[in-house]
Amino acid sequence: MRNNFFKWFKGDMAAVEFAEVLYDAAQRWDDLEDEGKCDGHNALLSWLAFGKEYTAYFATNAHLLRPAMLLMYLQWRAANVLERGEFADVQKAYMLRAAIYSIWHLMAWIAGGDDWAADVGPEIYRSYAETPESLFKEFNNA
Repeated sequence: MRNNFFKWFKGDMAAVEFAEVLYDAAQRWDDLEDEGKCDGHNALLSWLAFGKEYTAYFATNAHLLRPAMLLMYLQWRAANVLERGEFADVQKAYMLRAAIYSIWHLMAWIAGGDDWAADVGPEIYRSYAETPESLFKEFNNA
């Protein structure tokens, strides 16, 4: 994803690094939810609660990123319920689980404004490799 981040965020290495850590945090938190454990859970919780606040990128853009990250969290929580339901629910969960991509879309907007975000937005969402069908199979033994 690093090359994508570098392009989407117009070479802003602080943004790239923030996106990488956020992606890793989201993956590990999901492991914690799904498996009841994750490697480095204390470091994960520390970064989410305090560490991100001390990154220059987050500090500069916290007024935009904090509410977007809250919404990402809320969508992920709803997806955790919906993904275990009927296929129509799983389709909604699939969309909600992709909330981190909306953060990256926002970060592209921060990097380059409206036109840039409109240009790279479809590419950002196309990079989401999971499908509703694979999600349904994972949680419903289909």
